[in-house]
Amino acid sequence: MSKNKILIYATMLIIILTIAIPSTYKVIKKHNDRMLTYTTKKIIEAAKDCYYNESCVENEITLKEIYEKTSLNTMSNPITKKIYSEESYVDVERNFTFIEK
Repeated sequence: MSKNKILIYATMLIIILTIAIPSTYKVIKKHNDRMLTYTTKKIIEAAKDCYYNESCVENEITLKEIYEKTSLNTMSNPITKKIYSEESYVDVERNFTFIEK
């Protein structure tokens, strides 16, 4: 092979990698963010149902209480696969914000 062909192939490889690596990173990051958002929304939705049905009356609704009073299954962080602590809670005063412990 001549030096020109090697330089052309090397340049093409560098160009492809320059585009592919950041694009792949961005897609994976966006996917992980969406999975976390989905899990959090599911927990908050269950807490709202519990609160508005007057089953849960405190301003801090723990996951343990949500599991007992709703049909929500045990939730885990979709990225780390770690099960959320039952001491984690949804704060009603902060507009139903999920706080992980």
